[in-house]
Amino acid sequence: MLRKYLLYALASTSLIFTSCMDDFLERNPYGAIDETTFYTEAEHANLGAMACYARLQRLNCHWAYAQLELAMTGDLSSEGFKDAQPFYGGTFNPNESNIVQGVWQRCYEGIAVCNINIEGISKMSNQAISAEKRDMYLAEAKFIRAFWYLRLVQFYGDVPLRSVSVDDPTDASQVQLAATPKEEIFKRIIIPDLEFASQKLPSQWDEKYAHRATKGTAFAYLCEAYLVMKDYENALKAGLEVEKFGYELLEDPGRVLRIEEENSKEIVFSVCIANGINKYRRDLYFGSKEELGGDLGNLMRGDTYSADYFYPSKELVDFFQVIDGKSINDNSPYYDASKAWKNRDPRFDATFFTEMDEVVTTTGKQMNWQPEWLVNTPTGFDIQKRGVWYGDENWTQRTDVHFMRLPRVYLHIAEAYALKSNPDYAKCSEYVEKVRSRARRFALAHPDKYVPEGLDASKVLPPFVINSKESAMEAINYESRVEFFTEDVIRYFDLKRWGKLGEEWSRVGDFTWDEKLYNLPYPAAELTANPNLKQNHPGWGN
Repeated sequence: MLRKYLLYALASTSLIFTSCMDDFLERNPYGAIDETTFYTEAEHANLGAMACYARLQRLNCHWAYAQLELAMTGDLSSEGFKDAQPFYGGTFNPNESNIVQGVWQRCYEGIAVCNINIEGISKMSNQAISAEKRDMYLAEAKFIRAFWYLRLVQFYGDVPLRSVSVDDPTDASQVQLAATPKEEIFKRIIIPDLEFASQKLPSQWDEKYAHRATKGTAFAYLCEAYLVMKDYENALKAGLEVEKFGYELLEDPGRVLRIEEENSKEIVFSVCIANGINKYRRDLYFGSKEELGGDLGNLMRGDTYSADYFYPSKELVDFFQVIDGKSINDNSPYYDASKAWKNRDPRFDATFFTEMDEVVTTTGKQMNWQPEWLVNTPTGFDIQKRGVWYGDENWTQRTDVHFMRLPRVYLHIAEAYALKSNPDYAKCSEYVEKVRSRARRFALAHPDKYVPEGLDASKVLPPFVINSKESAMEAINYESRVEFFTEDVIRYFDLKRWGKLGEEWSRVGDFTWDEKLYNLPYPAAELTANPNLKQNHPGWGN
C-alpha cells in the first residue's frame, strides 16, 4: 500500500512541478523506487516533500469550488452555472459528488501522502541526511497536513483523524474510524504541525522554489487556525510574527493575481502550476475569445469564473463602495447608476471588466474595453479578476492558485484585535487601514481615472470609524469581500467563522435556513464503507 501511494504521489509531482522545479526530472527514473530503497538519500526527503505539494494541485481545480464559494455566499448570480443551483437553495445531499464527496476525497488523499512522507522522512538516518534538513522537509509535510486538516474541519466539522499511514486497507481498525471532535484535531495535529513548521521551515527559499512554504506561511495559517478556535490572543501572536518576514503589498490592487506577479512579495502561500499543461489551464480559466472582425483580430479573455457560466450577483456589484466611501444607497453625489462602474472603489475596476480597461487585440490594436463584448449580460458585468490576458491566442497559459495573501493576514490580525476579551479598536483600525489604504493610494495616484473633480483627497475612501465589535466586523467584512472575491473559498470560511453563513446564504438563496447546512454532510459513500462513521447532523439522515 505504501508503494502504491508513494509512486502515485511522485508521478503527480513529476506532472505538476515540471516548470516550477526546472531540474526536478533530470535525475534517475524514480518510478522504479520501492519501500526498501526510498528514504535512503537526502534527495528522497526532498522528493517526498514535493509529493505533498503536488496533491495541493487537486484542491482548487474544479468548478465545484466556484459553486460552493460563490453560490453559498451571495457573490454569484443564480442566472449563472446551473450545476450550482442545489447550493443556492440548500438542496444538495450526501450523495452530491463534486463538492460533498470531492472535497472529502481530495483532503484525505493529500493527508495520506503527507503521513507516508512524515513517517519515512522521520526514520531517515543521520548518515543519509542532516538533522536540520530532515526537520525542514518534515516541516513541509506537516504544514501541508495541517493545511488539509484545517480545511476539513472548516468544511465538515468533526472528521476522522488519520495521523498515520494505512499499511493494510483491508484492516478495518485502520480505515474504519469514527469522527474525532474538531477540538481534538486542532490540539493533536493542526496546531502542533503548524508550530513545528513555524520553527523548522526556512524564512525564505531560493527564487526557483518560491512556492514552497516558509516560516511566514506557517505563522499565517497558525493565525487562521487560532481564529477558527476563537483563541484570539494566540491568533494575534501568530499573525504579528508574519510581519517579520518581508512581505509587501503591490501598489496596484488589479495586478495581485496576474501571471506576471505570481512571485510577488504579497503572496504568502500559493501553489505552482506548470506551463503548457492544458488540463490544468482549462480548470483554472473559463475565458472566452471575442472575434472583433476586420483588422482588429481577436480578444482573448482568461477570467476564471466567467464566460457564460459565472455571473457576479447584482448584490456583489452594488456592494462595492463609491469613491467617497459611501454605499450606492447613501446618496453619494458621485454615483451614477447609468455608469455604475464609474467613481467606485478601484477594486471594482480590478474585479470586473469596465470601460476604463485598456486592451490589446491579437493584431496589436490597442483600445478600451467595450460593453458589447459582455458575455454575462444578465447582470451587466463580466469578471476580469484572476490573471486576465489579452491579445494572446495561446491557451496553454496557466495561473498559480493563491491561498494566502498579505491582506488576509492583516485582516486576521484586525479580527483578533476586535474580538479578543479586551478589544483594541485602534489597533484593529490600523490593520484594516493597511488593506484599505492601498486602494486609496492607487486611486489618488490615478485621479483622472478614479477621483471625480471636486472631491478632496482626504475624502477618497476615508478610513472606517471603528469603535465597537460591530463596526470592526463591518469594516473587516467589507475589505475581505472586495479584496478576495474569486480567491479560494475565503468568503465561505469567513461567513462560517463569523456565524453569518445562514443569514447570508439563505437571504441570497431565498430558502429557510436549516442548521444542518452549517457543515457539509459526510459523503454517503464514506458512511456505507465505514460503519463507525455517523452522519454529522441528523437532518442529513443516516
